[in-house]
Amino acid sequence: MKVIIVGAHGEAKELINRVSSGWSISVIDLDQEKLRNFTTNRQIDKIQGDATSSLVLKKAGLDEATAIVTLTLSDEVNLEILKIAKQNNILRLSSIINDSSHIDKFKELDVELVEPDILLARRFEHILEPRRVVSQAFAGGRAEALEIEISSDSPVRGKKLREIGSDYYIVGALLRKGKVIIPHGDTEIETGDLVTIVLQSGAFSNVINLFSGSESRFPLEFGKDIVVVLDNEKNLKNLSESEFFIRNTKATSLKLITKEDLFDNNLESTEETLKAVLKDQEFDITYKNKISNKDLENFINENSIGTIFYPVEDSISKSKIKSLISIANKSKIPVLFSRSTYPYKTIGLLINDNFDENSSNAIAFDLSSTMSAKLVGVIINQPTFLQSDGEQKVSDTVQKLQDLALSHEVQLDFENFEGNEAKIFTDQTSSYDLSIIGSNSSQSWQDRKVIEFVSTNSNSSVLYIPR
Repeated sequence: MKVIIVGAHGEAKELINRVSSGWSISVIDLDQEKLRNFTTNRQIDKIQGDATSSLVLKKAGLDEATAIVTLTLSDEVNLEILKIAKQNNILRLSSIINDSSHIDKFKELDVELVEPDILLARRFEHILEPRRVVSQAFAGGRAEALEIEISSDSPVRGKKLREIGSDYYIVGALLRKGKVIIPHGDTEIETGDLVTIVLQSGAFSNVINLFSGSESRFPLEFGKDIVVVLDNEKNLKNLSESEFFIRNTKATSLKLITKEDLFDNNLESTEETLKAVLKDQEFDITYKNKISNKDLENFINENSIGTIFYPVEDSISKSKIKSLISIANKSKIPVLFSRSTYPYKTIGLLINDNFDENSSNAIAFDLSSTMSAKLVGVIINQPTFLQSDGEQKVSDTVQKLQDLALSHEVQLDFENFEGNEAKIFTDQTSSYDLSIIGSNSSQSWQDRKVIEFVSTNSNSSVLYIPR
């Protein structure tokens, strides 16, 4: 994501050296000499010019920016820049304030304000990366304390302190469900814990990565195995995608449900043919004369299944798609409709407002991070005359997605449309290698129709995540 910082000052340098690598950074300043001498520990773009000019802001990346920080010594200049940013729908506006009498003017633009000096960089750090709750220096700047909320994908979630102990930091306290806990070696860290950590100042990035970074878990929250349904020999072409899928997720084994007489020629056994196709990938086979929905449901109940993998043919019926979605909803297990569009270099996500740890939003970031894939969040708005209070809801959702992108260090782009959600997203799937869909926090019949339409008509493989 892109942040534009106006003012090549010391506070800007401190901020740049602290924020995560998920940010692409441009710095604007009128003073060419100041820019020339402005050095940081990472690659940035430097633009000389007047930032109150839209042309200069566009040169700095205004069109793709998600945040602007203004650090000039003139509140009038800062306000003018922020007005332009507001007009261009930049969601995160933040500024230094030089004269407190101007505070109301900044508030009218919904700008996050910060007092000067050392607190400036620390406050902006929190604005840009809100999962880091508090950062406070002490001991002459040689140590600091952090408060970090443990997310569901944190590398330390579920671990005991003795497993993650270190000489350069200590965990001083946990706040869990309103109760303060003084931890010991056997204390296990849980999702939602607010953890207080005291650390050496040089250990900042290591501690942040350990406690607030992300760790791939999919599909272990659902089950450890992948089951592939092979109805006929045409499905063989999809086996390579299932092999790619299992090797690039946390799934542990591949299970196949098929017919013993899958091939017409019978020159070799079904198992021998499957071994030849899958090569080094180990798998287990279950044979059925006819693979019914009941057979699949029983198999899921008897095994630890994390994803149902179903090859899609051109002639697949809508009723078959609906029945598989129904099984996914009933079992609470994702289903992947395979169209062999792997490897997943670009993943498309039809965004919604569900941010549970096993939601489509959360899993999209897990897979994008694991597979080093670009993630495209697709926003499809209702026509203007049908909208009510949806604009603020979309804005909140976008900011949450941006926060997830930072914690997972995932490249996240957005595409905005207006109209029929099912048709527009289906048309866009030709640009993706994997399309991920799920339901809003309160599933409606419209959600179900969209899921069915996209799964049936998509141009890419589709991963459906049930609620």
